[in-house]
Amino acid sequence: MGNNRNKDMQRTELLVQVARLYYEHDLSQNEIAKKINLSRPYISKLLHEAKQAGIVKINIEDPVMSENWLERKLRVYYGLNKVIVVPKVEDINPLQQVGEAAARYMNSILKNGDVIGFSWGETIYECAKALPKRDDLKDMIAVQMCGGVSNIKRNVYVSEITKAFSAMLNSAGYVLPFPAIVDDKKIKEAIDKEHTMTDVLRYAQRVNIAIVTMGKFGEQCALARAGYLRPDEISKLRLRGAVGDICTHVIDSNGDICDPDLDVRTVAVPYEQIKRIDTRIGVAVGESKVESILGALKGNVVNVFVTNENTVDAIREAKPEIFE
Repeated sequence: MGNNRNKDMQRTELLVQVARLYYEHDLSQNEIAKKINLSRPYISKLLHEAKQAGIVKINIEDPVMSENWLERKLRVYYGLNKVIVVPKVEDINPLQQVGEAAARYMNSILKNGDVIGFSWGETIYECAKALPKRDDLKDMIAVQMCGGVSNIKRNVYVSEITKAFSAMLNSAGYVLPFPAIVDDKKIKEAIDKEHTMTDVLRYAQRVNIAIVTMGKFGEQCALARAGYLRPDEISKLRLRGAVGDICTHVIDSNGDICDPDLDVRTVAVPYEQIKRIDTRIGVAVGESKVESILGALKGNVVNVFVTNENTVDAIREAKPEIFE
C-alpha cells in the first residue's frame, strides 16, 4: 500500500516538474527530455497526462468573445448572437473605434468561401480599412447590397468600401452603380433587369456575413442630405413612424418597412432577404441613432450589434428595462 502511494507521489512530482519546465520556464520538449534524461515522446505523454490529471489547466481569454454586463443584457433581451460595446476612449474617433471592433469580430469568423455583403457609411468604411490582409482565404466575394449616395463625405462612398474589403480579403468585389432611391417604380423595375443588378442579386443570395449601419432618420440623415428624400417626404414618413434605415430600407420602431411604396423604389437587396443572412452585423454610433438601433434590434434585422458606451448610455435612457 505504502509503495503504491509513494509511486503515485513520485509520478505526480514528475508531472508537475515537466509541466513547470514547459509552461512556466518555456523549455521545449526536447530541452526537457535532455534535462531530465527522458525521451521527447515520453515528455509529450507526460504533458498530456498532466492536463488529464488537472495539474495543468489552460484558460484562454478571448477579447473578441468575452462579454461584460452591458453586452450580456442587450444580447439576452433581444436574443442576439453577439454584442460588442467599445469602451469610452478620449481623443479617438468613435466611428473608427467601433469600425475596428467590428473588423476584429469579422476577422475572427471569416473562412474560405464567405460572401460578404455590406451597406455604406463611415463606420463600415473604418471596418473595411481595419481588416487585416487575409491572403490565406480563398474564394471570397464582397458584395454591395444597396445603391450609393453622392454629395456626402468621400469615405461613405460604397466604391471605396468595396475596394477596401476586396483588397483585405483578396476577393472579387461587386459594386451596385445605381442611386439608393429612384423617382419611379418603373425605373426600379428597369434597374432590376440590368445585368449589373442581376449579378449583384445573384451573389447577394449567397451572402452569409453582412455588415450594415443603423442609419438615423430626419432632415440630416444621409438619404436626405443626398437629396433622395424631400422635406415633405420626410414629414410624411415621420407620421408613418419612420425611425431610421437599414441598407437604405426605411424602417419603423418595430423594424418593419415603414412605407412599401417608397421601398419599391429603393435600389437594394430585398429587406426580407437581408434578414435571412446567417450573420448580420449592425454598427451604429451616437444618440441620434438610438431609435433606429432599437427598431432594428426589435425586428431581428441584425443578430450581432457593435457600438460604444456612449451610445449604450443613450439606449439605457430610452429603454431602461433592457438593463434591469
